[in-house]
Order: sequence, then structure tokens, then C-alpha cells
Amino acid sequence: MFNDALYDLGDANQTARERGEALGINALTLRNMRIGQVIRMVREWVHERPGLAKTDPESAIFLSSLIALKTDEANALLAVSPQGGKTSADVQVRLASVSLVTMKQLLDLQAENRLSGQMANMAVWSQVPARMQA
Repeated sequence: MFNDALYDLGDANQTARERGEALGINALTLRNMRIGQVIRMVREWVHERPGLAKTDPESAIFLSSLIALKTDEANALLAVSPQGGKTSADVQVRLASVSLVTMKQLLDLQAENRLSGQMANMAVWSQVPARMQA
């Protein structure tokens, strides 16, 4: 999940590699990236394109797969550029590990075009402790 959009990443490693290559990022660079670098990339891309999660699914899938790969547990990413944010450092990032049951329910709602940001927030982000912020 990236904000309120759900994506099936398949094998996170393979997805990151394939999407990374399409974006000009080689496998060695991806393998050597640390989670801090990935978070910085998320912040930069979301700062440039605040609606990225829905308007650019290819980039959203790439970033989501990197988060999944580098954390081994996070399956949800919230990245929001606040109104008036001047730099990418202003982008707020949160990670979560959400149960597969919850993810399936949200995916079903998305498939029916009934998933809203408020529903995603209630199911995931309002439940995540503040310590999960990046």
C-alpha cells in the first residue's frame, strides 16, 4: 500500500530490480541502497510529485517494492508532502506492517472503486504508532 493505493508487488526483489532497470537504476545500486537512502528517494519523488501514489503507479510500485525489500516487514507506506512544504525534507513518511486480512479487505474495496483515503486512514494509518515514522 502506498498512501491509499494498493499494489500487488509480487516478489519485491524482482519487482524492484525490473522497475529500477526501467528507471535507469542498476541492480548493484539497488542492492547497496540502505533504508535511509530509500526514504530520502521517497521524499524527493513525493515532493516533486505529491500525487505520485495514484498518478504514477510505476514509480509507486518501484518505491513500494524498495521499502518492502529493505525493511523485510513494511507493506504500507504513507508519504505526504504538506501544503507549503519547501523541500523534500518536509515530506512526512510513515511505514507500517499491516495484516494480510486488512490488506485483502482494502484491496477488495479498491477493486470495487469504493476505497477512500479516509477508509485507508482508519484501517491502517490511525492504528500505526508514532514510532513508525521515518
